[in-house]
Amino acid sequence: MAYYMRRIILFLVLALFLLAQPMNIIFVFHNHQPWYIDLEKGELLLPWVRIHSVGNYLKVPLLVNQSGVSVAYTLSGSLIEQINWYANRTYVDARYKISQKIAEGKPLTLEEKYSMLLVPGGFFDINWQNIVYKHPRYTVLLGIRNDAFSKCPPGNITCIVSRFSEQDFIDLATLFNLLWIDPYIARQYPDVWAMRNKTSFTRNDLKRVLEVHMDLISKVLPLYRALAQQKRVELVLVPYSHPLMPLLADMGALEDLKVHIRLSQNLFERYLGVSPTGVWPPEQAVNDDVLRLFTESGFLWTITDEDVLKATMPGASHFGLYYVDYGGRRIYVFFRDKTLSDGLGFRYASMKPEEALADFMNYLKRVPRDECSVVVVALDGENPWENYPNFGDDFLIKFFGGLAQLEKNGTIKLWKPTDFVKRCSEKATPLPQREFEYFNLKVDISVYTSIRDLPTRIVQGRIAEGSWSSGGSLAIWIGDVDENVWWMWLKKAREDVGLNLKWDVLFPLLVAEASDWPFWYGGEMGSPQTFDPVAKSALIAFYRRAGLQPPMYLFSLAYPGGTPREIVGRGDGKVALYEGLTVYVNTTHIWIEGAGCGVVYFSNPTLPRSPYFFRGAVYGIHGEKLHIYADMAIDSCNNTVYLSDGGKFYPVGKAARSYFIGAQPGDKLYVEFNGLVYVLTIPESPVQQKLLMEVADPPGDDFGTGKYRYPKNPVFKPGVFDLLGFTLYDLGDRLRFMFRVREFGGNPWSGPAGFSLQFFHVYINRGRGERNDTLGLGVTLCKEAMWDVALLIGPGWSGGNRIVYSDGSFIDDAMAIRPGPNNTIVADVPKKYIGEFEKSWKLTVFLTSWDGYGPDNIRRFGVVEDEWTVGGADAAAVLAGVAPRVFDVLAPTVDAQVRALTSYKVSRLPNGTYVGAPASVCIFYTQEKPAATITATITTTVTQTSRETVTTTQYLTETQKETVREVNWVATAIVSVLAFILGLTPSLLAKRER
Repeated sequence: MAYYMRRIILFLVLALFLLAQPMNIIFVFHNHQPWYIDLEKGELLLPWVRIHSVGNYLKVPLLVNQSGVSVAYTLSGSLIEQINWYANRTYVDARYKISQKIAEGKPLTLEEKYSMLLVPGGFFDINWQNIVYKHPRYTVLLGIRNDAFSKCPPGNITCIVSRFSEQDFIDLATLFNLLWIDPYIARQYPDVWAMRNKTSFTRNDLKRVLEVHMDLISKVLPLYRALAQQKRVELVLVPYSHPLMPLLADMGALEDLKVHIRLSQNLFERYLGVSPTGVWPPEQAVNDDVLRLFTESGFLWTITDEDVLKATMPGASHFGLYYVDYGGRRIYVFFRDKTLSDGLGFRYASMKPEEALADFMNYLKRVPRDECSVVVVALDGENPWENYPNFGDDFLIKFFGGLAQLEKNGTIKLWKPTDFVKRCSEKATPLPQREFEYFNLKVDISVYTSIRDLPTRIVQGRIAEGSWSSGGSLAIWIGDVDENVWWMWLKKAREDVGLNLKWDVLFPLLVAEASDWPFWYGGEMGSPQTFDPVAKSALIAFYRRAGLQPPMYLFSLAYPGGTPREIVGRGDGKVALYEGLTVYVNTTHIWIEGAGCGVVYFSNPTLPRSPYFFRGAVYGIHGEKLHIYADMAIDSCNNTVYLSDGGKFYPVGKAARSYFIGAQPGDKLYVEFNGLVYVLTIPESPVQQKLLMEVADPPGDDFGTGKYRYPKNPVFKPGVFDLLGFTLYDLGDRLRFMFRVREFGGNPWSGPAGFSLQFFHVYINRGRGERNDTLGLGVTLCKEAMWDVALLIGPGWSGGNRIVYSDGSFIDDAMAIRPGPNNTIVADVPKKYIGEFEKSWKLTVFLTSWDGYGPDNIRRFGVVEDEWTVGGADAAAVLAGVAPRVFDVLAPTVDAQVRALTSYKVSRLPNGTYVGAPASVCIFYTQEKPAATITATITTTVTQTSRETVTTTQYLTETQKETVREVNWVATAIVSVLAFILGLTPSLLAKRER
């Protein structure tokens, strides 16, 4: 009887799901490139418009279109203009010019040869793991390059260039241009495709590759125009220069934003033959002013991030369609799904297409199946694919082919955004008016060094001010001193020149208003080095074309707030310079010792660099351009001290006192000598430093679960993720958290805090622990260790200096993070943010790998390691989403760490989907006695639960079923019906077994 009852229930469940609505999905691929034009030189400094035109701008729409599914593409005005510049030969980029000179047999200058070898910025700017290391000649050239840079003195370009022959440069130029052509595209040119197997190239080979580049560029815009006219895709407008619209609105530059919108509308009509109904806000950044501008410009819909909805309507579902009404005219708002968008942009690169599709569909099971529910997948359309095997060609074919099959089965429905709005406009939800806090950029923000201190204004609006980044904030584009000063450079330029301008003058201003410059200036997403000249050249041209002399700060080699482009050395109390000089500093004086002599320059980065009262010199005593804003100089040849005023130096005697330039104990100074910059830390004054806790961690346990392996890139030196100890001090008004690692690893990506690789998480239970989840680590904490405040201590980029509270609120840049002596990293946390330490506090400490491009700023952990991915993870745990993303836990023994991190549970459902529960870590430290003698209570209550993966090769039909251990029979029936309805075949559901 029970058997027949189960079959009846199974039949009813099947009938129920057959009547269910298909899941609505919208895909939007965002195509944008920054302006690369140096208006002074009349050339494009960087090649990325060209490079993506010979690959992703053609390949992605061609391959996706083969599947027949509906998607949307954006094109920014800056991208359209630059594609046309190439097609018309108006401008080409510097690397193209160098390549062309080599192809024509013209000699290169020493500087041109050196520029080819830069990383980044040269001809090795291509995926090393997927491309360079797979081509023997490219691998040899990279080895020669790395050997030269390691053995030649810094700045000695003659030494470096001399390691390369003329043939080496021919091969390097050919490989760079050849291998950036997408394989799918290259096959359409048989002679070029055949070159990929060569290990030595001729100048004619290079000439042919460059000819193909120009041919492909001319095909890009016609392809999108044709697909749009055939109704196969929807084209979405992006305002002209990709401006960060909310902050320009906060500055009062609404008229500028109207120009950006109008110019892109003209470009779409002229080159693409469409008048878009949808608009993509650059960086998905919006506020009420931006939505109102879009509405007034006639757009039907726009899109932003789910985190913006959380700040706008807490608790609302981002799977719905929303709208705002301005004066009787609606604009509809989509909120993208971050999980699936980041999956396609990042996670799926290390998965097989079938696994990615199964993961994608598994996520969709939690989405409401309502007629007007919708999942919006919106992501960068050009950059992810080089991280996929074979440039993502195989993935795009199989993944979107699988989606097309699911759409035929009625499981999903893929929409163009405008079609969906027309279908569901009457069921959209209004965004209610409420009070929001927006930034106020009408005042000088140069004096602020943290986003938490910036002035704000209160508005009555319909949407929070935010973007896709950092929990919906704008922190990537504002808050850091270089970002803040940049916005003021822009503000002052608009005030100095005015706005009633002819096109020749206006164009550089529009270039300067692009979001890309503050995006890079803060250092959150990498080095601004290659973009800094473009940004400055735009403002310089703006002044000059208006007949005005540009301000001197625009000619500095430093970034806007005074941050140097590159730092070659650091020291506490002293720093050794090349050529035999050493600079010393104590709490009051600065002096130089050594056999050599020359002029040493000093900059105090705590001094404000407002353009309204600029201080510091950008040229040295002998007229040389400086890499810092020099506040003081010491000529060690005659021991004369100079101070700068109005950009000039004046002698002030023989003694250099730190207070001359406002420096205090504990501050850092930038020191420049012979074009190289160092960081010198002034020793702190003796303070009462009370030891609260000191805990050692076993060496050699930087393998997480016991099997993790470092990524293959050489920056990941052995031991950089091996935590050796943790110390906690009370410094009066702040607590000092100090972490010691086996290998510091240097600062390969110029992290603002002085390091690049490590990312520490500290979870603190102050007596009212409220959360047991962790912030991206993929593990939970036991009940005893539940936290109410967490410290995210990383390299200082966005999200890497954050205090998080259990209610989800957070404070950025409140901690002072820096390298300490003996491979330590120090974080000083003001007590006003976390309270006075009490002996009952419980601390759980993790060390993972920082990755500004990874989910939660944590590196990907996978089964197989590659250049940037951690390897050794349990395949089933990865598929179930419960693989711990942790290298080291502060733990008493290696066994305690391994048992804790492997306490996750994984099961495999009959439809092939893996599910699981994350590991529970119950290792925390607390102080028993509040004296210098520390004892730590170490709780290692780890429940070792069994992990069992059920594997099958049989898939359920209506008459066949298989019960998975720990899943009851009703759940099994439901999952089985889902598998049937989804139409997933065994080949789509097959998973890699443990």
